Amino acid sequence: MFKMKHQKNLILLYVILPFLFFMGMAVYDGTVWCVDSPSYVSMDFTREPVYPLFLLGIRRVFEFFDFAGQMYGQPSYLFCAVIIQSLLWVYATARLGFFMYRVAGDNTYENKARLVGFLAVFFQIAVCVLNRFVAARGSMYSECIMTESLAMPLFVLFNIRLFMALKDYNKLNVTVLFLLCVLISSIRKQMLITLLVWGFVSFVMHLLWKRTRDIRRFVETCILVILAVVCISVADRSYNYVLRGHFVEHTGNSKGALDTVLYTAKAEDAALYEKYDTSEDYPKLSALYTEIYDTLIEWELTIDFASAGYELGEESTISNSDWVSMASHYADCYDVIGFDVVLPICEEYVAEYFPELDEVEAQLKEDAVEKVLLTELMKKDISGIFKGESKAFLYVFKANVLKAFVISVANISPGILITASLVIYILYLTLMFRMGVLRKKEDILLMEFIVIVGVFINSVVTGSMIFPQPRYMCYSMGLFYLLMSCGILL
Repeated sequence: MFKMKHQKNLILLYVILPFLFFMGMAVYDGTVWCVDSPSYVSMDFTREPVYPLFLLGIRRVFEFFDFAGQMYGQPSYLFCAVIIQSLLWVYATARLGFFMYRVAGDNTYENKARLVGFLAVFFQIAVCVLNRFVAARGSMYSECIMTESLAMPLFVLFNIRLFMALKDYNKLNVTVLFLLCVLISSIRKQMLITLLVWGFVSFVMHLLWKRTRDIRRFVETCILVILAVVCISVADRSYNYVLRGHFVEHTGNSKGALDTVLYTAKAEDAALYEKYDTSEDYPKLSALYTEIYDTLIEWELTIDFASAGYELGEESTISNSDWVSMASHYADCYDVIGFDVVLPICEEYVAEYFPELDEVEAQLKEDAVEKVLLTELMKKDISGIFKGESKAFLYVFKANVLKAFVISVANISPGILITASLVIYILYLTLMFRMGVLRKKEDILLMEFIVIVGVFINSVVTGSMIFPQPRYMCYSMGLFYLLMSCGILL
């Protein structure tokens, strides 16, 4: 009798609570249409395959049964997508609750284990509440027509399965982990970080840590990571072959990094492209660069126009300048550089020099042009770092990565939160030491390690290759504060 009551209480805490929250908010808010939503619905060439196919599948079902009309100002099938997304969030949250309950149950007594399970649910909901009621976006990702609606709960499941695979290295756990990585990375390419997290954690656990050393498992992990990259690429290419007749990956992979290097570019960088001017593939490329750069200057979209944070010019660093203001200016310029400057100018360039190309071939050529622009600037900036040059590029890189770490656990403003985030990270690492060395609770330590590696890799990769904004950085936030709470309670 007691056991049945106990199970009912757990279901109430870990299942019913997130179900009522996510489904209730879905009904209350309805479909949230975002800036990027049209590109997923239209299956734009720049998008990864899974989420557009997810929306297409629901749309086809509605068309088959002749369900028409609108809900919440959008086609009704999109609200069905919101319901499915919300159910996935319910599942991931409940799964995390029961998972942490069992992990904590092996390391403490019953009541604390139940509390840890509740905190797992609470922190996932708390992050959603912050996004809905506190953050400027004013909505939860589970309600939005965007990739984060699926990628975020799947990332939680990835962390759980990675822990399980490390604790019990069997075919089921490794296969599910592999499939999760392929799926989540095919939803959003940023989630290739899951492969980096898996590889790095395996490197530490199977190669560096003496007690768990197993070279065979590390080699197997490396092979699986490489195989996952191949599968992700093949899935992307197959999708575009069926849809567009070309066995290629989606376009736009150069955009994020190109926006960054253009932000710190100089007029004289046009010389980098003079070697292409007489080629058939990229004629007069230096003139194209000059046109882009002149437009950036005209629109004040380079680091030189940062109102604060770059007063010292190339001598500016994160220690002697207002890097937060500079990073904010960069964030404001980011999409404008990519979508309002580079994209239309490259479209005109391709239309002028390659008028015979059809729409898809023209998009591929534009993507190739952007890749060449990026490659030359990136080679110059990376080599410049080792020569003591490219100081502005290095400054932007450091500022963005630092901002990424801050907003992974807090917010960038007010300024006190930057200091608070440093204290939070120090506390987290201290609690890891307490769990591993003083308390000998290895399961909790392992989960803490997985989560902090995820935060670190996401911050470095996203901060350097795209730019840090809350929706890119909050994947691990609920897990981070959950594991920090475990370090205090257990």
